[in-house]
Amino acid sequence: MTTEPRALRLGAERLATTFAGDPDRPFLREGGEVWTVGRLLAYAADVDHRLPRDAGPAVGVRSHSAAFVVASLLGLWKSNRLPLLIDPSLAAEPSGLRSSSPRMPVLAPAGVTDPWADVLVAETGGGLLDPHLPLADEAEVGFFTSGSTGEPKIVRKRAYQLGEQHAMEAPWLGLSGPISVLCLVPAFHILGYIYGFSTPAAGGGVTTFSRGASPQAWVEHIAAEQPTLIIGVPSHYRLMAQVSGPSLPRAIYLCSGGPLDPAVAAEFERRAGTPVLQVYGSTETGGIATRLGAGPWRTMPGLAWERRKLDGRLLITSAWQDRPQEWYCTDDVIASDGETFRLLGRADSIVKIGGRRFSTGELVQAALTAPHVEQAHAVVYDRFGELAVALFVVSPRDAVVTPADVRTFLAGRLAPFKLPRTIQVVNELPTRSIGKIDDEALRESLSRG
Repeated sequence: MTTEPRALRLGAERLATTFAGDPDRPFLREGGEVWTVGRLLAYAADVDHRLPRDAGPAVGVRSHSAAFVVASLLGLWKSNRLPLLIDPSLAAEPSGLRSSSPRMPVLAPAGVTDPWADVLVAETGGGLLDPHLPLADEAEVGFFTSGSTGEPKIVRKRAYQLGEQHAMEAPWLGLSGPISVLCLVPAFHILGYIYGFSTPAAGGGVTTFSRGASPQAWVEHIAAEQPTLIIGVPSHYRLMAQVSGPSLPRAIYLCSGGPLDPAVAAEFERRAGTPVLQVYGSTETGGIATRLGAGPWRTMPGLAWERRKLDGRLLITSAWQDRPQEWYCTDDVIASDGETFRLLGRADSIVKIGGRRFSTGELVQAALTAPHVEQAHAVVYDRFGELAVALFVVSPRDAVVTPADVRTFLAGRLAPFKLPRTIQVVNELPTRSIGKIDDEALRESLSRG
């Protein structure tokens, strides 16, 4: 990559709109506090001053606070270090994460107790940092993710990758000039980073991160503030669709992180007068496709795809991949119908039980059609040295559903070898901080049982 004008726009100029601008302009709201550009740059200077001078090329950042995450980004970019964003709800540190020499330090805000943290940074209110914003070919941010298979890994993003997706997505969504964002996803996740931080920063807008608020508060905020863009995962929209409150204004309601139940999508559209735009992608690939309701997925502009004949998996190539000219095989099985495709289930949901292969996604979809089943999720677990499938279902509070009811229903719709070994009816499905269902917690509940 070079530093030609387009490369600059994809890198430093994308964020300079905000962080080389008026220091008195508000940019971020969180927990009732307003963070101006200047306050964030001053906090970034605190990060830069507290960072050990012998720190390696990557530095971990662990915090639920969006303000601390943004300040850490700016502070670490100053010394050309990669900010590695880590979910602070992860308790045990995976072996090998900090095996490099020198050992990667982890930053956290002062006043918290974090067993991972090496450096705690307090806000002093001192002088402003003169920011260095990443150029197109420089590493902008890294995400520590467990991945779809549960294997921990670091995914690095260079500035041009995020810039290419923004250059395509902003005009496609109609996001021009300063916009207002309500982000229900934490800033350390790629969704929160792209749509809650990078997108409003590139347009000189303002962003609100809502953590710990109730669904009722989300609805009231949307009705009162009328943001341009709302970012959430399926659980956010499911909860908002259940609460009473005012009709919601028209906006871009974006959902990612998993499939959105069609009934939830329909109810939310009834309240808001506009459909929820579902985005399919991953940390590795960035955005791939979008859909409305239960329709097929349509790829984003500038992305090519095909169905691999060998196993039916989705092959994609886009300008915002790490290697733009190479085809990337995703973890999803698809069926093609011309310009669009339908997901049949994740490749890691394919299991082999009793010598036969099938997708647990098929089991979940069948369970969701059962009477009085509101949510369903399947996990694969070890049972006496062999793989088995457990199905967890949630029913409405005013309904009584038993595991036998669900099994009888499924037996009439699925082949016997596809029926789960275990069925449990639970009050709710455990989730991680991003809102994704916590498979490990479900497996642990099986071992306790």
